[in-house]
Amino acid sequence: MSSDEVFEAISHPLRIDILKTLSKKPLGFADLKRELRITSSGLIDFHLKKMAPIVERDSDGLYTLNQAGFAALYAVNVVSRKGWQRRALFSNIGVYVVMNVYMWFAIPEFFLLVLIPTTAWILFYAYWSIVKRRVHLTGRENKDAETGDESQNE
Repeated sequence: MSSDEVFEAISHPLRIDILKTLSKKPLGFADLKRELRITSSGLIDFHLKKMAPIVERDSDGLYTLNQAGFAALYAVNVVSRKGWQRRALFSNIGVYVVMNVYMWFAIPEFFLLVLIPTTAWILFYAYWSIVKRRVHLTGRENKDAETGDESQNE
């Protein structure tokens, strides 16, 4: 199984919902359809076929994630919770520093007019990222992967 197949299997929001639902417990077709509140059997069947590299049926006929499915779920959670958010926070801090240094040297008489709103913004954005989104600045997801702690990924 190639990584392209796995990425194709998780390339739709509904497939990610299926992935998260099946990570909790194996489900039959009707139960999965009911759990996800999908009315079209054809729709869920189409997406389950696309997810063949990461979803399999067990001996009872229930859909369950295989090892690649759990790895894909972990990747989805890491990227969605931490990947872009930490980069966005650091980018905002970088723009804040560059903008204020530029204003200090280029137009010092307007420095305070820029410093006050940009400082308010960066404080708000840092609070929102660290407290509300729970973005870890130290790469904590790597520690979770080493210790096998999956609680951060749910």
